[in-house]
Amino acid sequence: MSGNPDTKIQNNLDMASKVFNMYGDEIRAMIRFNTKNEAEMDDIFQDFFLSVVHKPIPHNVQDIRGYLYKAITNDIIDVSRRTRSRRERVQKYVECRKYSIIEEDPRDLVIQAENIQRMFGIIEKRLPKREAEVVIRRFGGDLNTKDTARCMQVNKRTVSRYLSMAIRKMRELVHKDKDGDDYL
Repeated sequence: MSGNPDTKIQNNLDMASKVFNMYGDEIRAMIRFNTKNEAEMDDIFQDFFLSVVHKPIPHNVQDIRGYLYKAITNDIIDVSRRTRSRRERVQKYVECRKYSIIEEDPRDLVIQAENIQRMFGIIEKRLPKREAEVVIRRFGGDLNTKDTARCMQVNKRTVSRYLSMAIRKMRELVHKDKDGDDYL
């Protein structure tokens, strides 16, 4: 069935307009019956109109109301699936990216970042090179043990051992500082 695409679209648009002029109130009632979300009703109504333009009601349909009801129900199911799928993708993205809403003053964040850098500087000065590297990569780079091991080209057990020794030594340094020794 070849022909002018604009003519076909215009014919589909005219047919959809006739259907919506005849059954518009019933279509709205069917949508209202099948969805409880008031905000979505107008969107579903408009989307359904476009759906009827895109795929007109076949000429051999005997029960147009039944056809419309089934088509509306299917459209609403599709909308809820898309909404649920989008919500799940956004949730996975948030979990994956570990983003949080920053409610702190940006100046405080800058100060905090400077303090963290200063702390990593102290760690580099006070711990053996590999132990300091593990701590900085693991906590400064927000890497897990496996990724830290891969970056350092060692196995996970070595990273765990370096980390354990580094934490023990840092605790000792903090303990000495509390006792009045100005070790840090």
